[in-house]
Amino acid sequence: MMNSNKKIKICGLTRKEDVLAVNCYKPDYIGFVFAPGKRQLNFRQAELLRNDLLPEIPAVGVFVNSPADEIISLVKSNVIQMIQLHGEEREPDILELKNRLDRPVPIMKAIRVRSAADISEAEKLSADYLLLDSYVKGIQGGSGTCFDWSMIPAIKKPWFLAGGIGMENIEEALKTKAFCLDVSSLAETNGRKDPEKIKKIIQTVRSGKLCQKEDLDSTADNLSPKR
Repeated sequence: MMNSNKKIKICGLTRKEDVLAVNCYKPDYIGFVFAPGKRQLNFRQAELLRNDLLPEIPAVGVFVNSPADEIISLVKSNVIQMIQLHGEEREPDILELKNRLDRPVPIMKAIRVRSAADISEAEKLSADYLLLDSYVKGIQGGSGTCFDWSMIPAIKKPWFLAGGIGMENIEEALKTKAFCLDVSSLAETNGRKDPEKIKKIIQTVRSGKLCQKEDLDSTADNLSPKR
C-alpha cells in the first residue's frame, strides 16, 4: 500500500467543464494560471470559474513575475486562496506580498530543478511551500516532463511535486515525500482537461493504490458531491 495521505492539485483549469469535473471528484487544490500560455486566464475569466467552483476547494493562482498589485487584487477579491510564484521571484518579492496582504495567505515558490542544491537553496526562502518542477529551457511550467526525483534531498518545508505526473508514473510519485502531487497536462486529452483522467488520478491518490476499472466504478460515489 502506498501513502494515501498525499494531497492532489489539478492545475490549469480554463473552462466551466473543468470546474464541473473537479467539483465532482474534489481535489485538495486547483490551479488558475495567470502567466502567458495556452492556459492563461484573465481576472474576469478566473472570477467566473471561481464562482462555479465548490467553495471548499482552494484555488491557487499561478504567476510568473507578475506585479504584486495583480496578485493582491486576486486575493482580495477571493478569486484565489493561495499564491504560486513560478518565475524568477526572490525573497524580497515574497516578503512584499506577505507584508501587503491584509490576511495570511499561503505562498508557494516553484523551483525548476536542475540539482539538489537548487532545492536546498530554495528551502531558505520564507515561502510556506515549495513546488519542485522540471527544468525545461524556455518553459516556466506545464512541460509535461519529469525530472529525476531521486535527487530530491530531505526537505523540512512541505512541498508539491510537479512535472509530467500522470497515471503511468503516479505509483512512483506516491512513494515520494511530497505533500501534494500537482497534475496538469497529463490530466488532459487534446489540450483539454479530461474528466475521466481527473477521476482516475484523484481516486488513485486517495486510495493509495493504482485503480482498476472496477475500482473506479465502485468508488465513484465516495468522491461525488453529497446532496
